Amino acid sequence: MIDPITFEVVKHRLWQINDEQGLAIKTISASPIVVEGNDYNVGLFTENAELVTAGIGSLVHVTTMGDAVASVIGGAGEIQAGDAWMLNDPFLGALHQNDVVVASPLMRDGRVFMWIANVLHHPDVGGIDEGSFCINARTLDDDPPRFFMKILDRGELVAESERIFVSNSRLPDAVALDLRAQIGAINVATARLNDLLDDRGEDIVRDVMHQSIDLAERQVRDFIRDIPDGSWTGEAWMDGVRVGDERICRVALKLTCDGDTLRFDYTGSSDQVDAAVNSTISATVAGSAVPLYSFLCQGDIDWNDGLKRCIDVFAPEGTVVNATYPAPVSISTVGFRWLVTVAATQAVARMFNSTDKHRDRACPSWNSSSNCNNIFAMLPDGRRTGSLLSDHRGSGAAGRSFADGFDHAGTVTSYASSLGNVEGAEWKLPVMYLYRRQLADSAGAGEYRGGVTCEVALTPYGVDELTLKLTNTAGTEQTNAHGIDGGYPGAGSQSFMVRNADIDAHLTQSARLLKQTDLRGDLTWLPSKADEVIRKGDIYGFWAAGGGGFRDPLRRVPAKVAEDVRSGLVSTAEARRSYGVVLDDDGSADEDATQALRDQRRAEKRVNGRKHAAVPGPACTACGATGGVVQSRYPLCHAGPWIARRYNGDGPNFELQETSCSACGALVDVSEVLKKTAETGATQ
Repeated sequence: MIDPITFEVVKHRLWQINDEQGLAIKTISASPIVVEGNDYNVGLFTENAELVTAGIGSLVHVTTMGDAVASVIGGAGEIQAGDAWMLNDPFLGALHQNDVVVASPLMRDGRVFMWIANVLHHPDVGGIDEGSFCINARTLDDDPPRFFMKILDRGELVAESERIFVSNSRLPDAVALDLRAQIGAINVATARLNDLLDDRGEDIVRDVMHQSIDLAERQVRDFIRDIPDGSWTGEAWMDGVRVGDERICRVALKLTCDGDTLRFDYTGSSDQVDAAVNSTISATVAGSAVPLYSFLCQGDIDWNDGLKRCIDVFAPEGTVVNATYPAPVSISTVGFRWLVTVAATQAVARMFNSTDKHRDRACPSWNSSSNCNNIFAMLPDGRRTGSLLSDHRGSGAAGRSFADGFDHAGTVTSYASSLGNVEGAEWKLPVMYLYRRQLADSAGAGEYRGGVTCEVALTPYGVDELTLKLTNTAGTEQTNAHGIDGGYPGAGSQSFMVRNADIDAHLTQSARLLKQTDLRGDLTWLPSKADEVIRKGDIYGFWAAGGGGFRDPLRRVPAKVAEDVRSGLVSTAEARRSYGVVLDDDGSADEDATQALRDQRRAEKRVNGRKHAAVPGPACTACGATGGVVQSRYPLCHAGPWIARRYNGDGPNFELQETSCSACGALVDVSEVLKKTAETGATQ
């Protein structure tokens, strides 16, 4: 048995080596996706492909990398020191084809001691659409090619494999450098690990690796046992699966706490679609684990495969959460895998919210849609350039039981994700940003409001046109930006185009551009998947989702609302409409007028809602009554001005349902629900 001090020293040495692997990637790569967005991850694995330690990059890679390493072990044949394989096949463990895994064995005395691996999002790996998020794909044949190749043979680069990979990309120089970054990182980790093994010995290092996983498993199981057994639901919807196909599809989840195991059941999710948004089972397992790493483990329990041992995921074959051949999957990571995480985050938040002890961990939404924009262009000198913009990471996180949500919170799948510098984007791409700014009124209203998102507008610069491949997970109608306990959803993730705008006037005027209609041109709201050309004189704008609110916004301290108005996060109009707060001329809250308005609003909910009989569950958190609820339905824009803008706030498929206490009128739930006339692709 290893003593605790040695255990911690060696474990942290492994962490440091893995972190150095990550630093090597960022040092060599020149891709803004990697250097600024941190869309990569690194890991050390046991000889059987169990994750020992992961980097701080994309959380979904924490789980899928092990599946990819296992595929290498199963398919590599003879394995020798210095060998490495590259793999981007989503059906073998890669998240999607852009995420290339490089895995190499660490050999000791002719045997595999452990595995070193990393994964990196390459800017283009082929397929029918620039950027390789194939928004026009109908089958796997339209997707980027899938590789499983040896890239190092006993330490020497396999030039043929590199050539095959690079020649399939529209950006060969960029992917060649990123691949070298991955190989360089493997070499760094290999050297450092050999030093560690020589210093501490193989037995100690092996025992530390396995005990680290065992310890995390025990800690996770102890935590789960502390949660009363029960079941909770989560849900997310996609409003458009590819260009020209705006089907409504569903991710349905039932989360069950059963002793010391959490079971995720996705029965009821839509059948797989002929579009690249489908998720593989590996990606669905990874997406399910994200809110557990984030809110259960936090910084207290190591992020390794100890958690994976404690969850059970069932996803019916042939659905959008367990697609089978020939379903395309190149958008999986920001498609239905993303919505798996959205549904899981909501269900996990409801689970935590069911207990006083863990309520402070409940966070029902966090970047509920990835509004991804691949921008490509031909430069005047004939070179092609392109990249994935990072602005979708400016979204908001949901409010919590004790505090407002984080503004511009990044993504729950990656704590290291960041917004790229505007000047950096303009240096690498022929674009000019007109603005990137906070979007007022984009946070879901609540006693603790959600976080606000940011809005972006840009135009071509130095070229006549840009190719835009818009891959917005969802949000042009329903938002999926869930609130909880009566909190409202945040703003939906949306995009717009202004054709024939007067760019020169915008650049020379001193007045601030306040809204899209100030852009003086032909304004069009775009669907969630779009294939567009942005021409000189056009303006393209977008934002990701805001965070949902926590509890009834009529319970928010009026002085906090007044401060939000002073800070520009909430408008005076929304302060009154959503929070029932009346402001004096000096901007402070009028306490008496506010109380009168709030009393009026609660009375209206009790009278106007459709009464329901008492339902089992906890008492109203506002008054303690258990005498039943009343429900009312409204257009989606009732939750805020930045929802369903494409439909003037009232979409064809969804509406807002408010559930209030029949005794006091306090909101107990706000949900986006299907209209009775809506047709969906959901499995019945």
